Amino acid sequence: MEEKEKKQEEREEKEVSIEECLEQNKILSQEINQLKEKLKKTEEAAKRLSMLYQSLQKEFEDYKVRMRKEKEEAKEEGALRLAKGFMEIIDNFEKALESAQKTTDINALMKGIQMIHYQLYSFLQEHGIEKIDTSSGFNPLEHEAVETVISKEHEPNEIIKVIQTGYKFRGRTIRPAKVIVAIPPEEREEIT
Repeated sequence: MEEKEKKQEEREEKEVSIEECLEQNKILSQEINQLKEKLKKTEEAAKRLSMLYQSLQKEFEDYKVRMRKEKEEAKEEGALRLAKGFMEIIDNFEKALESAQKTTDINALMKGIQMIHYQLYSFLQEHGIEKIDTSSGFNPLEHEAVETVISKEHEPNEIIKVIQTGYKFRGRTIRPAKVIVAIPPEEREEIT
């Protein structure tokens, strides 16, 4: 009898374990279905993100093309404004030349040339170009010493003469002033 009971118990255990397996299988099946659903949603999100990325990339490329075009247009507009400003100055030069042919009054001619010079200098200032100051002494960032002169009358590094005016554009040197600079006698001896 004991053997029968053992077999009965084994059967019951097998039935329980089959039921447990079926229950676990059901749970695993549900989890698999949930994971499949999540995977499907993730794939859809990845497709949307990929499409969004491609759209943004195209927009960025379009933006770069538009910026290049606007930059070129701005350059052309700036050049056109400069040309128009110079045209007024050229007109005044032509008037001065025409006047010079008709008059013998050198003072009037000089006054006209001075006015044109002032107009040209004002035009340059309006566009951010200014003369480099040479009154404060030699500065290698703004001046080019084309010659040095031994002098006891001048301070060392004092600019004695400006050979060519230098210019800055918005604080940046675009052409250094060419100058003659004073040096003390003892410094000249050290150089040679």
